[in-house]
Amino acid sequence: MVVYLAVPTVLAVAIKFFVAEAGALSGGGLIDLLPWISISGTVGVIVGCLLYLLVWDFFYYWLHRAQHRFSALWRMHSLHHMDETLGVSANMRVHWLEEIGRTAVMFVPMAFLFNLPVATGVTAIVLTFWGAFIHSNLRLHLGPLSPVIAGPQVHRVHHSRLDEHHDRNFAAFFPVWDYLFGTYHHPARTEFPPTGLEGMEEVGSVWEAVVYPFRGATFRREAD
Repeated sequence: MVVYLAVPTVLAVAIKFFVAEAGALSGGGLIDLLPWISISGTVGVIVGCLLYLLVWDFFYYWLHRAQHRFSALWRMHSLHHMDETLGVSANMRVHWLEEIGRTAVMFVPMAFLFNLPVATGVTAIVLTFWGAFIHSNLRLHLGPLSPVIAGPQVHRVHHSRLDEHHDRNFAAFFPVWDYLFGTYHHPARTEFPPTGLEGMEEVGSVWEAVVYPFRGATFRREAD
């Protein structure tokens, strides 16, 4: 398991480093966002982190939609949707190729299109924590903040097996992207749908997870 998680993580970090260096050598992104955060101190760090995550989430949104749209990508991503008891561990239930592909597809356009604040340790901590938070098995509704900040119930809708929730709530941080592009579903306070995939195969070992996308059989939610 350590190797399974460590190898793609190391490769992803290497890709991020080379992409960042290439972006810097090219003179930075075409769209300069740094003047928007000319604030020093703690407030500047927070604003810079939020701006970085907003752009990150835009690219993640479209990649995530593609993962549900194209069968080759879905074969990898479906591993993440198998849990019938959605919880924090689902955040790490991803195919090893997904992390590498996500890093390459997202960070290349981010580096060359935008001149962004450098991703600090604070940003890395937020990315790690938030993935666990939105996958947690909590009946935690953020009320009027739900369309602004993704929480466990908003993201649970994305993992739902119910027809009305199919292909909804793709964003990881800011549901505004779902709202703008017509994929947002606002959960009721009592809405806590069942999760998982219909007719899924059993994946009981790391090796089975590694080869899963290449076995031919894939499964969609009941809505398909």
